[in-house]
Amino acid sequence: MDGLATDRLASPSNGSGGSPMSIRTRQSAVFATLAASVLLLVSAAAQEQGGQVREFSVTGDHYAFSPASIPVNRNDLVKVTFTAKDMPHSFTIDGPYRISKRSNAGQSVTFEFRADQPGNFTIYCALSQDPKCSDMKGTLQVR
Repeated sequence: MDGLATDRLASPSNGSGGSPMSIRTRQSAVFATLAASVLLLVSAAAQEQGGQVREFSVTGDHYAFSPASIPVNRNDLVKVTFTAKDMPHSFTIDGPYRISKRSNAGQSVTFEFRADQPGNFTIYCALSQDPKCSDMKGTLQVR
């Protein structure tokens, strides 16, 4: 009987003991479990940051933005297509967003950003070709 018990312990197919194949298999299983856990955590964090995709078409025309207000929720991904109608204008937001996009008359520029800072932020035209450009104001509202 002792000979049979010894043969079973030495056999690599029984899954017990210290054979190199079973250690590699266990290490692979542990690695796969850890990798899956990391992917789940990263996925959960990305969903928390998520928000919705919000798309806006904004025009600059006769020294005004239309619409003048862009309401979004915190963590929304905001996609703006800005079109200057009558003359070159810019779509500028200072503060944490630091956005400044210029569009020539009759042209559009599209850009996106994550609205991750709550508050009201002034949108303005930063061009100085006409004194009335400084009157162009709008508001990004992040709730």
